[in-house]
Amino acid sequence: MSLPQVLLAPGAPSAIGRVRGVALAWAPGGAPRGKRHRFSALVFQGERVDERIDGTAGDAASLQRLRQVTQALPVVAAGEREARGILGPTHPGPVWDVLQLAAAVRPDLPGGSPERLGAAVGIGIEERTPEGVLTLVHQVFLRLVETIAGTDAGSLAHVLRLVAPLDWPLGSLFAEIERHRVRAALEGAPQDADGADFASWIARATPVQAPPRQHGGAGARTRGIELAEALGPFQAGGPLALAMPGYEARAEQVQMVTSVVECLNQGGPLLVEAGTGTGKSLAYLVPAALAAARNRWRVVVSTATINLQDQLHQKDLPILRAALGAARAPRAAVLKGRNNYLCIRRWLALLQTPELEAEERALLVKTLFWLPGTATGDRAELQLTPGEEMAWSRLAAIPEACTPARCAFHRSGVCFLARARRTAETSQVVIANHALVLSDLVSASRVLPDYDVLVVDEAHQLEDEATAQLGWRLGERELLNRLERLAGSGSGGRGSTGALHEGLGLLRRAGADHAARAAELAGDVARAERICREIGVAIRGTYAALAEILRGDAPASDDSATTLRITGAVRAGSHWTDVEAAWDAGARKLPEVLRVARDVNGRLEEIPPGARRDDLRELLSELAGHTDFWGETTARLSEALHTPDRGTVYWLSGARRSTPYVNAAPLDVSETLSSQLFAPREATVLVSATLTVDGSFAYVKERLGLRDAADADVGSPFDFKRSALLYVPYDIPEPNQPGYQEALETATFEAIVAARGRTLALFTSRAQLQQTYDALRERLAAADIALLGQGIDESSRTRLLDRFRHGDRVALFGTSSFWEGIDVVGEALSCVVLARLPFSVPSDPIYAARAEQFEDPFSSYAVPQAVLRFKQGFGRLIRSKTDRGAVVLLDRRIATRKYGSVFLRSLPGCTAKQGPLSRTAPLIRDWLEGPAKS
Repeated sequence: MSLPQVLLAPGAPSAIGRVRGVALAWAPGGAPRGKRHRFSALVFQGERVDERIDGTAGDAASLQRLRQVTQALPVVAAGEREARGILGPTHPGPVWDVLQLAAAVRPDLPGGSPERLGAAVGIGIEERTPEGVLTLVHQVFLRLVETIAGTDAGSLAHVLRLVAPLDWPLGSLFAEIERHRVRAALEGAPQDADGADFASWIARATPVQAPPRQHGGAGARTRGIELAEALGPFQAGGPLALAMPGYEARAEQVQMVTSVVECLNQGGPLLVEAGTGTGKSLAYLVPAALAAARNRWRVVVSTATINLQDQLHQKDLPILRAALGAARAPRAAVLKGRNNYLCIRRWLALLQTPELEAEERALLVKTLFWLPGTATGDRAELQLTPGEEMAWSRLAAIPEACTPARCAFHRSGVCFLARARRTAETSQVVIANHALVLSDLVSASRVLPDYDVLVVDEAHQLEDEATAQLGWRLGERELLNRLERLAGSGSGGRGSTGALHEGLGLLRRAGADHAARAAELAGDVARAERICREIGVAIRGTYAALAEILRGDAPASDDSATTLRITGAVRAGSHWTDVEAAWDAGARKLPEVLRVARDVNGRLEEIPPGARRDDLRELLSELAGHTDFWGETTARLSEALHTPDRGTVYWLSGARRSTPYVNAAPLDVSETLSSQLFAPREATVLVSATLTVDGSFAYVKERLGLRDAADADVGSPFDFKRSALLYVPYDIPEPNQPGYQEALETATFEAIVAARGRTLALFTSRAQLQQTYDALRERLAAADIALLGQGIDESSRTRLLDRFRHGDRVALFGTSSFWEGIDVVGEALSCVVLARLPFSVPSDPIYAARAEQFEDPFSSYAVPQAVLRFKQGFGRLIRSKTDRGAVVLLDRRIATRKYGSVFLRSLPGCTAKQGPLSRTAPLIRDWLEGPAKS
């Protein structure tokens, strides 16, 4: 096969000079709505400006001239919808949106505004006026066109092919550049049919790695580190003070370092609750690095969020290196789960697939421009839409498609995942995430190298992540796709040929003897294809019956996502026999298909090693993956539907109008964590700002299997009494009482206005967030405050937070993940509104099953779980020593119910007040205008 040319070539100025269009910009704050709003436009050809048009939305002459010019030219703007609002509904030409263009050809850049794009590529703006934005839009556009013009002909041809079926305005721009550009000479363009040249191109960007560093391993004698040595960098005027401007020695940090040193020297697990401002990352990194160097250990630091992973790698580790010096600084690496890395083989396969979904086409366009510049192949470098995130699963490295001995790209050293793992093997400190650390426990193909010490940051999330990683989810579409990939004949709509038919083709091309074997197997493969179609019918019947059960449990008018725990009562229902019968009809036919797969695999193994090509090695790997997948899937579904395990929770999930998923998760993860994750380590340190409930670690220790672990609560250096106000209106109805939603909307509106925006409102349900958003958006707009909603105004959590951080008079509504992991320092976040105490939904399958294990589930399980979440939500407010703000809790149960005192005692010592709803706004204003922390 001919590999695509994805190597960037030098820019072709003559191609840029031929691009002609109109750059358009308008007054800040959106497209013109009133007659006085101004706009500016440049008629350009490349860098040359032929005409300048300035006017207002009420100036008929300037509008007429603008529309006259743009009849024949494309329009360049930052926002297609807004530009069309100026041009009018009859504008015939394309609008080239620089924000969409940047997302396609520079997916590594931050989006959201031309200013952010310009700053990322080194183009500034003097003032935020139509004239200033106009010049910026034009210059950013030219810079992006340079990127396209500097792309080799092969890649551009692929882009044009991919976008041809789409109604994509930017397609005309790519066609324009292709028609007029002079192709630059390409040096070393990858063309080799076996991928060798392509592989060497990627390898050139990777330095040769040193041999893996030997590490002590389990049972090695521990050489302790001196406490004075570990505390030395933290002294006033010490190495950290020199490396960090504004560094202050903190007693809480010293206390944590002392506890970590003791744990590393004596072994065993340690839990540390370290409040905001402690400097917990360096408090464990410094002693861990010293212990690793002395004992030749490898340390894995696991985080729950990408933000913390990035902070450790980009900020804390460089400070650590500066503080310890080159001789003692550890070599460090970042390693993520395999689905974060692009698989080159799967990317090439998808690129050559004739029938693609729109999201797959868009993703491939982005990767064509991204691949030449990436050193990691990490999807975190890309700005992806939700649809593109789903399409990423067709490009990501997956266990069943990842067999190093049979992959050309792995053997040649250019596989992104393999390169990341090699870097980790040469490192003393590896920054990973909970998902990877936990999935490695049950994976036959591990990603992490062996390690001796585990540091779990954001440890309050460990139980939930273990539950997710040790469980599974199976959907109809995945199973049908896997059948097609195993036995499809290439006529299934997507043009794909299944592994069994590919095996016959390879046998036919391997010589006369092997072709005869193929002829013998052809009938079996055809029968396997027919059986797979019958199994597909059975799978559809199984999931249709499950959908009926789920629909019967959900309200008829509700099409939102819902869940149903599969209990004995559900299995005793009238529809369950339909589920079992449909599944059994397919399951009993699978062994015959897998027998044929083993026969094809055996014949392929007979091809002499010297005659084997990479495609044969990869097909052998794929067939083995199919056999493993269907063996495991059959066991899982048969267990869920017929013989449930008492230690597992099973449930259905989905919407009324969709096909559900079958899910399973362990009832208890503590034993697995204790025996498989913690026990094999020399030492384990678990750290979080929220590990205690009412001053005790008992709840978390029980949930994680660490009943005998040492612990330390080091507190926070911040003065919460002076910086944080907690206000609870005592006359608001309780959440389930009439009038609550109306009162919540009123209080939220008044709090946001009093704080002049700068407010994060946190909800426990998506429905309530949407209802409150709909009720307040226009009211807040009339008060000159912009409202952003999670999942409403922006698909990307990162971009949504960027708009909140950098906006003026902005409020943000969030749920679920927004209760934690958000770090907004300064006045951009001055008020947090908590809609209600964050108790779990009683019908949640995992919660319901686990609650049954307690004599008093509310006090022993529901309350501690909610307290930890509440502490996380409260913790969004004060992120630095100088921050000051208010938390408004719109749930008076904290003051009227017995358990409320547990919530209050679990908070840092803030100023807490109660009062009427009518006092909410003035109290917030008074508090924010009060004395700042000195």
